Amino acid sequence: MLLVLRAPSMTHLPFYAAEEKGFFSQQGVEVRCLHSHDDPQRVVQLMIEGQVAFYATIVAAVEAALHGWGELRALCSTMLSRYPWAARTEIQTLAELKGRKVMVGGGRSYNELLWPCRYYGWQPEKDIEVVHGELSDRVKAFLDPSFAAVFGRPQYLFWLKKGGFHLLPYPENRGWAEAGLATSLRLIKENRDVVQKVVNAIVLATEYLKQNRDQAVEVAMRNVPYLSREAAEGNYDVFRDWYSYDISEAAIAHQAEVFGMAKGRYRAVKLDEVAD
Repeated sequence: MLLVLRAPSMTHLPFYAAEEKGFFSQQGVEVRCLHSHDDPQRVVQLMIEGQVAFYATIVAAVEAALHGWGELRALCSTMLSRYPWAARTEIQTLAELKGRKVMVGGGRSYNELLWPCRYYGWQPEKDIEVVHGELSDRVKAFLDPSFAAVFGRPQYLFWLKKGGFHLLPYPENRGWAEAGLATSLRLIKENRDVVQKVVNAIVLATEYLKQNRDQAVEVAMRNVPYLSREAAEGNYDVFRDWYSYDISEAAIAHQAEVFGMAKGRYRAVKLDEVAD
């Protein structure tokens, strides 16, 4: 069975470990992980058609519900992030970013910027100066005193600490379920036992990673090529307590709100609509 992952990332570490350390095999299932940059809607369609069994995502399950792409269900998370922004130490709340310069990427991080703009009634580009950058640009931004904050995935936490930044949490105890495992409702109905075994393997791999630092770093070094050993170790030390297979209703609600605002099709999404 094919499990599609997005770009290499330590968020995907439980999937790499499940394949490399034999957790899939121990459960009696054969799963091959493959990176793909295909559009999420295209991957969802392949899952609906039965050509792809699993997708390392929770976001796509939320988007499928919002946009009517097809019957998709998230099965477990791999990481729960409560800190989407990093700011200079003198900035203690998200509200203090008004009038400051921040850097974002072109995808999720920009969508996550639109959410606080709505939350506080700001206008992007008017009430907050926005600069777009790639991974290397955002790493450099941590060393540029003109930037007040950097919006990005948890993978930047190692570099932000070097730059003297600290994490700003979501207000209202919100969170973002990173990666995760999803499949089609069709596969759940047709072969629920096999789906459960794949979930079991991911849960076991997650627990293994949390207990075995050296092995986790080695798995990361083999699968996330842009990380130095220092970066892999630094990221792991931050992420270890974030690796989690639970999917919270609050995280699903937040993702629906962020993507709904970005795409102009927001509606409240309940956990049982997108998760099994």
